[in-house]
Amino acid sequence: MRKNMSTVIAILIVCFSAVNSFGYGYAEKEDPMVGLFKQAVAAAKKGNWTAVKANIDKGIAQRKGEMFEAEHLKPRFDKAIEAKDISVMAETFANLVYLSIREKLHATTKDKFSNYKNAKKRLQLARKSYMDVLDGNVKKKNPSRSKQILGSFNTALKALGNPGVFGVGKKAPDPEAYKKQVSRIEGLIEKSFPSFSK
Repeated sequence: MRKNMSTVIAILIVCFSAVNSFGYGYAEKEDPMVGLFKQAVAAAKKGNWTAVKANIDKGIAQRKGEMFEAEHLKPRFDKAIEAKDISVMAETFANLVYLSIREKLHATTKDKFSNYKNAKKRLQLARKSYMDVLDGNVKKKNPSRSKQILGSFNTALKALGNPGVFGVGKKAPDPEAYKKQVSRIEGLIEKSFPSFSK
């Protein structure tokens, strides 16, 4: 089962989802970690494992000093490279993307909801990363779970509140509601990817 799931992840490199309707104007920016994921899978398909390792090293280095580091994934990456196993490598890199998603989701709580604009951008980018790399597998195995995750992203956005325009329409953030949705997103993703480590 794990092999099949990771194979699907590898295939996703050529068919990333395009969803452009989140919140108040969807951000098209791509998470650098997603870019590294794409490059690593493309290089592995060409048999260029030197390039694969370079992208893995960059990905792990990006997480250094962050809330969710990735050094613990290195042994799994090393085994995948040694075996030239594209599926395991892609699955492990998807785990790296997940850690990047978690970083964005938790940064708002760490910042105590002090900047709505930054919080919204982080949430948009986290959602886009989820759609680009993980949702294809989630939807394939459990369409209902995919809808639940996307619903939680939308509810989390509402929980950020709204600064309004010149104070009109201002709504205070709801930290507890936001944290509840973040926890729900994480739990549902981890049900679909039981091999993911935190």
